[in-house]
Amino acid sequence: MSEKILRWALAERVEHLIIMVLMPIFIITGLPLLKIEWFGWMVTTPITMDLFRTIHRMAAGLYLAVGIFHILYHTIALKRTKIIVTIKDIKDSIKLIKYYMGLSNEKPEIGFHNPTEKILVYWLMAVWFMIFMGISGIILMFPSYFASWIHEWALVVHDVFFFLILFVLMFHFYMSTLYKEHRPLLEGMFTDGMIPAEFAREHHSLWYKEVKGSNQ
Repeated sequence: MSEKILRWALAERVEHLIIMVLMPIFIITGLPLLKIEWFGWMVTTPITMDLFRTIHRMAAGLYLAVGIFHILYHTIALKRTKIIVTIKDIKDSIKLIKYYMGLSNEKPEIGFHNPTEKILVYWLMAVWFMIFMGISGIILMFPSYFASWIHEWALVVHDVFFFLILFVLMFHFYMSTLYKEHRPLLEGMFTDGMIPAEFAREHHSLWYKEVKGSNQ
């Protein structure tokens, strides 16, 4: 049996699973709210617009709870995975994009996180995009507390970031599911959190060296 190393603890796998379930819920319940003229067929008895709104808001509350847990887990539990974006991440992302597009044969040495997914999936989608969605969503939930122009802008922001998040989700789905080279990561996320050591050495060489160094 080939050697394996732990990449994701149980808490991280459960957290990812919850978010993976929440995203389709956000999309499905948000479509009639986005454009009733296009998605009115989804609202059929006994399903109502109020039911879509309620589920949408409950999913938002659960996402907030997961976010709070995530912050506590990665600080109080001292689960450090170097999530802060650095200049190296930006340079490595450019190199990776060129590599996967066939424009370069140079593949950078990277740590625990794929820098492109760190920037796009984590910081842009999971953090900043969802912050904008959350703030605009609160304004849309309580329109009487805000001026009409603020409500109108909140609606625009909510719609724009919906499409941005959808785009990043499609990118993440392709890179983690359909792109066969990354299949061991997918298997590890949905099983025991372990990935082949050889895969880690080849695709996350800096992190692999850290793990091996800490075990010596």
